[in-house]
Amino acid sequence: MTISHPPPLRTRVKRASWALVAGFSLTALSGCETMGEMNPDTLGTLIGGSAGALVGSQVGGGSGRLVATGVGTIAGALIGREIARHLSRSGQQEMVDANQRALETGQPQSWEDPETGARGQTEVTQRSTQRREVPVSVKRDRVDEMPPIDLIGSSYRATASSNVRGGPSTEYRSVGSLAAGQSVHVVGKVEDRDWYLIAEEGAADGFVATRLLTPAPQQPQSPPVTGGEGEVMLVQAERTCSVNTTRVTEPDGSVAEDRIRICEGPDGYVIEEA
Repeated sequence: MTISHPPPLRTRVKRASWALVAGFSLTALSGCETMGEMNPDTLGTLIGGSAGALVGSQVGGGSGRLVATGVGTIAGALIGREIARHLSRSGQQEMVDANQRALETGQPQSWEDPETGARGQTEVTQRSTQRREVPVSVKRDRVDEMPPIDLIGSSYRATASSNVRGGPSTEYRSVGSLAAGQSVHVVGKVEDRDWYLIAEEGAADGFVATRLLTPAPQQPQSPPVTGGEGEVMLVQAERTCSVNTTRVTEPDGSVAEDRIRICEGPDGYVIEEA
């Protein structure tokens, strides 16, 4: 029997170092009236995800928004859940790394806690792509058209000096430029066109041809494009969501299982309850 696995997610993230922080933001809880309304895993995911995003923004001394925001959020969400309590700190690191590899490759990942001997299996058990409206801050004095996009939410680097256009074509006016080697946040790729929508200072401000940009996994933190300066627009976007399932078998034979839903967003990965 042939077993099929989900196709790999658009690979743009490289794994980063992982760390824990004691403090966390309760901003993610603002949509709930009371913490008592949530089960422990949901509360832990929200708290851990917020802490993980903070960790991510600081990995490597504040560099690596592309790497760290995605990985940090995943790490925080996993660490905040019940399943992490079955593992040592080293085992939690193995679990985080396995979730990242499974997300990137679409292949099941086996791993082991080096301290406790617990064995883990992580795999993408569901993957779907949907079109939805996503809020994005846009500099309307620079952006002349806002076509549908495929979300990326990552840092890129200019491979050569390039024009920034008001729309996804050389027929649009030039609204700025990028120098060779300059870093920029890519919100997404225009559907059916070889152009990226880029953002600076927390707002989308133009388009650059895809051939002129390459992923840059270690870049400084930049403001989120979902809340930066500019007019907030609802942009038609395709985003891919993956459900990662992790099973941990302890040395005594007991088994724990958990799932998280990881979705693409204009600022990087977003963790949702599976």
